Amino acid sequence: MEKRALLVPHDFTKVADNAVNYAMNLAKSMNANVELLHVVKDSKGTAKAKSEFEKIISKLTNIPAGVEVNYHVKSGSIFTDIAAAATELHASLIIMGTHGSKGIQQKMFGSFALKVITSTHVPFLVVQDDLKSTNMDKIAVPIDESQESLQIEQVTSGLAEILKSEVHILTEKKVDSNLKLKVAVHSGLLSKQFKEAGITYVTEVLPKVKGYSTDIVNYAVKSGCNLIAFAYHSDSLLPQFDTFAQSLITNKQGVPVLIVNSKEAGNYFF
Repeated sequence: MEKRALLVPHDFTKVADNAVNYAMNLAKSMNANVELLHVVKDSKGTAKAKSEFEKIISKLTNIPAGVEVNYHVKSGSIFTDIAAAATELHASLIIMGTHGSKGIQQKMFGSFALKVITSTHVPFLVVQDDLKSTNMDKIAVPIDESQESLQIEQVTSGLAEILKSEVHILTEKKVDSNLKLKVAVHSGLLSKQFKEAGITYVTEVLPKVKGYSTDIVNYAVKSGCNLIAFAYHSDSLLPQFDTFAQSLITNKQGVPVLIVNSKEAGNYFF
């Protein structure tokens, strides 16, 4: 069986090292290699970047047996070269680190992340600098009344089957009868798919307390979910206006978030 690839964009910061550790732990279970990527503006920075990668890899003492850690340096833009590298390597996941920002910095990073995420069909997994665990034994999967939100099922099923995870299907409490019916039908569809795959799951309707994104994170923390997985879809032409996705990506509790670009959803190699 050909080994999978987990791509980790690395900017030589501590939080990027967190992403590497997260990827190595996941690679052990997924029969995957970890591919590190740094994008330089021009070829002048290539030698320095390669030297930094050599130092990083030489200090890794927890590489699981059977897992290779390789590095790549590309010249160009992160908004095109991360996607290109993921395609070239047939990456199953892109795992990226981010600092837990607040205020305007949080908004800026959320917009930046969405721009990168929407450049590729490969799922993005975002971890923060205060990462406490690399486990994925419970995955929170929020959906809504849109068909696009269901596109998170394939990658969640793939991970849950490999990692023996319990999936928590979350919906927001609706007052409108039509919306209430739609989300109930969607929750039922996912339940059926997870049941047929032999995946343990629970369903939960979240009461409106502080807004759907905040309620999702609070539920995840309270229920011990260590990953939030959702399909990104928006009618906004500009990602910076999608506050729901941004607030999940940069959640204050530091819960890792897996995002699938529903407009580009395809084969995730799981």
